[in-house]
Amino acid sequence: MTKDQLALKISLAMHKPPHARMDTFNAYINTYKCLSDYFQELSMDDIAGIASRYGVIV
Repeated sequence: MTKDQLALKISLAMHKPPHARMDTFNAYINTYKCLSDYFQELSMDDIAGIASRYGVIV
């Protein structure tokens, strides 16, 4: 799985209950863009740790 794919999955998980803060499509897109940019600086192990917090399987 690529870093972008993980950013997508984590973004989706963040906008589902109980983590949901906003229910808009724009909020989801903004989350994805931010995570995608941020993940470029992280290792896959770091991203896997973040993914596990949201129940995303790497």
